[in-house]
Amino acid sequence: MKCPKCDRTLESVVINHNKVDRCSLCGGIWFDKDELKNVKDERDHNLSWLDFDLWSDESRLKPSGTFIDCPRDGKSLFKIKYGPSDVMVDICLDCHGVWLDRDELDKILKELREKINKETLPEYLKDLGEEIKDLIFEPGNSKEELRNIAIIMKLIEYRLAAQHPKISEITSALPD
Repeated sequence: MKCPKCDRTLESVVINHNKVDRCSLCGGIWFDKDELKNVKDERDHNLSWLDFDLWSDESRLKPSGTFIDCPRDGKSLFKIKYGPSDVMVDICLDCHGVWLDRDELDKILKELREKINKETLPEYLKDLGEEIKDLIFEPGNSKEELRNIAIIMKLIEYRLAAQHPKISEITSALPD
């Protein structure tokens, strides 16, 4: 495969146990379908419950501007904001691959960490409700949903302790 930015042959590299393709010249990375999610989840397990369907809303897609082509199938890539971050990623509507420019993976992870650190208790409770709803109505992913519920509950515990130290003090004194 060729780099969509500088036309150099992409080399295979391993990021968090996932084989991806990277350009040694510009530093861009090509993620085949689901590889970006896997890398994100393995890089920071607390982020695994933050899943984004980049292909669900075509009204949010913007032409790339530089008209770069997918290294996998040669189709035009489109730009879209990655979840709640400000990072614009290039995606292929056909193969569901994602192109990240140099340092965009680190920017995405940083912004996602900031998002979960800024969430309020009501927002975490809403997220928890969504995960429980997914567990009930989408039973095919029950193991993943249970893990996500455990992560969110741990984050709620941390937020509760930070915002209400007296409650944390009282609960820590209770017997196991």
